Amino acid sequence: MFARMRALAEVPSFRLDPLERRRRRMRLIATTMIRDEREHLPAMLRNVGAQVDGIVALDDGSTDGSGTILEASPHVLEVLRNPPDRAAYDEPAGHRRLVAAALAHGAEWILSIDADERLERDFRPRAERVIRRGRALGFSAYALRLRELWDAPDRYRADGIWGAKRVARLFRARADHRFDERPLHAAKAPLQGKVLGAFPPADLVVYHLRMIRPEDRIARRDRYLALDPQATWQPGIGYGYLADERGLVLRRVPPRRDYRD
Repeated sequence: MFARMRALAEVPSFRLDPLERRRRRMRLIATTMIRDEREHLPAMLRNVGAQVDGIVALDDGSTDGSGTILEASPHVLEVLRNPPDRAAYDEPAGHRRLVAAALAHGAEWILSIDADERLERDFRPRAERVIRRGRALGFSAYALRLRELWDAPDRYRADGIWGAKRVARLFRARADHRFDERPLHAAKAPLQGKVLGAFPPADLVVYHLRMIRPEDRIARRDRYLALDPQATWQPGIGYGYLADERGLVLRRVPPRRDYRD
């Protein structure tokens, strides 16, 4: 079944005809949870805002002015807030609030995105086609390709685990959303969107910018080691690989699948 879905999804967006573009009527709302993301946030809002019908954001206690940036953006429908002195990082609770807010704003589909991520150009028409064709198969959630940019904004890592990374971030909005309650690395899509134990893959690309610089890779590794020292929430993989360059293979971002701020 997934092989058939890949064939359906891998249709170049630049070949969509005018009729297919006029069919884009489903309401797609993006959700994002941020904390002190002033460096990445403005470009993310431009990139994502151009391809969705609005953004619902949760400012998780920022002190660097990120909340003001969110409030000033014409793409942001609502800003939820946690206080700077919040007791602890609680991603599942934040995601619940974001999904509820997106539903209140009339979302039919939801895209979960981080401040340090970007959507490929033509993400919207590609997603519309994937959703439309997947509807016939009963699909209601998708695992997207996650490309980790490395050393340069036009290079991504493709060896080993890096070339296979997917994130369940695009899903139908539903009041009966069954949430993944893991405190780290939880799927954003509802668990009932799985098919044969996994989320259907879609040929839709999200680029991750926070792995470009070596110092950011090290900081990310150290952060997760502190949050999950026994790798309880990422068994068999751990976090050392985040800064490990053995076997490094880099590929150029394809011109027709690049991202724009």
